[in-house]
Amino acid sequence: MAAEILAVKGLKKYFTFRRSWLGRSLEYVKAVDGIDFHINYGETLGLVGESGCGKSTTGRTIIRLLAPTEGEIFFEGQNITHLGKKQLRQVYKHMQLIFQDPYASLSPRMTVGDALSEVLYIHGMKNGVQRREKTQELLEIVGIRKEEMDKYPHEFSGGQRQRVVIARALAVNPKLIICDEPVSALDVSIQAQIINLLMDLKNRLKLAYLFISHDLRVVRHVSDRVAVMYLGKIVETAPTEELFREPAHPYSKALLSVIPLLRPGNDRKKLVLEGEVPSPINPPSGCRFRTRCKYAANKCVESEPDLKCIGRQHFVACHLY
Repeated sequence: MAAEILAVKGLKKYFTFRRSWLGRSLEYVKAVDGIDFHINYGETLGLVGESGCGKSTTGRTIIRLLAPTEGEIFFEGQNITHLGKKQLRQVYKHMQLIFQDPYASLSPRMTVGDALSEVLYIHGMKNGVQRREKTQELLEIVGIRKEEMDKYPHEFSGGQRQRVVIARALAVNPKLIICDEPVSALDVSIQAQIINLLMDLKNRLKLAYLFISHDLRVVRHVSDRVAVMYLGKIVETAPTEELFREPAHPYSKALLSVIPLLRPGNDRKKLVLEGEVPSPINPPSGCRFRTRCKYAANKCVESEPDLKCIGRQHFVACHLY
């Protein structure tokens, strides 16, 4: 069995929705509600699902930008769930995050060279000459000429800014990078360049990725395994090609059925889900997907299905199995 770089156990993240006049929390948005998964060294796990299902909250909770409500997060065997800021700084030398919007994640008042140099300084590189040389090296790794390090973020295109953000993540030689919709804000042609860069860096630097995206075609291209998320729960995980070839959960089947096919004549039947996604404030009892599932039975109302193994590395949370 491959060694795990990240293990998430029973992770929950609730946001207070309504308080009493005394300040007590009365209602919660259950953004992430008890999920388990792992990522092996050098592996890419794709995390997919509809908007609002809790994907981005999962990524931000894992890296501790958000404090978990319950559950445990293990990074390289160390429980980082309740570490303080000083201890987390050591973790961030090996785990980094790439945000969806590169412009929002860069200071408009700092040149890209200064932005990278600051990261190096915070993590112990005090020599200014060394920092400048390392900054130039990082920019060249991601395809930006060193002569451009004194430019400001607004002087770059969206794709170039995302390359800078990737360079900043690489500054501390991480082992795991959480990619939160890293190409969704970019043009399609630029998306391909960034995806190819991320895959090249993974192979060269032996990186592991948690790749969060709603674009199933991108996820299929980059991922070794895929986890499907619905209303704060993971409903299926499987090796990428197996999931795309034979999805087991009714939600996974519907999700994958709408992927556009490039070759004419290969049209498949699209599975249209009826109804709206239930509120994460008051999710349905039992199976969260039952209100939109044509196979729902009494058991689906009464009890929540556990993730069951139905094949090699293939797990599904459904009472049909």
